Amino acid sequence: MIHNFQNSLLYEKHQSQKADVFYREVLKASEIKRFNSDDEHDMEMQRQDVDLLLTINEITYRISEKFREKDFGDLYIEVYSKYPKTLGWLHTGSSNAILYFTPKVVYWITHKSLSSFCLNMIFPLISAEWYNELYTSHKNILSKSMTLKGKSFTINIIQAHNNDGKKWETIGISLPFEVLEMNGVKIKRFKL
Repeated sequence: MIHNFQNSLLYEKHQSQKADVFYREVLKASEIKRFNSDDEHDMEMQRQDVDLLLTINEITYRISEKFREKDFGDLYIEVYSKYPKTLGWLHTGSSNAILYFTPKVVYWITHKSLSSFCLNMIFPLISAEWYNELYTSHKNILSKSMTLKGKSFTINIIQAHNNDGKKWETIGISLPFEVLEMNGVKIKRFKL
């Protein structure tokens, strides 16, 4: 299935309006500054995976927003934005937190704890051959079993076939929230 990048941008724009309501009403944000235009400053922030600045209790957070149409009980982490040469948002991002919106729950994930876990523990266990296997197969998903600290679990390696006039492949992994939390990733949940 071809992923239409422009359709995703439109979906995110629509969801960002709902997210702003959540920020004001649930998190009691006093200020929301979005970087959603095509001007150079906004594009620079987006390249750092910062979608907005959110001020809560006089503290300003650099936020990366992610929207998912269904809660699969896992977090999708972009490893390659353009496989195999351009690394994804976990490598290049400079946010304080990822706000991961699903239809019924918003997950506040501390970027530093997620980055440390993935870069130091998970990514070294993933064979480059697994990414290449998915890429050359042209499939959308590849499931692999892993063991970490004596516990076995399954990860999904997911490939999006992008096309907005140019074609490229985005590849990432999905990790169960349970695995993340058992390994020190800080996650807060907010019901919608």
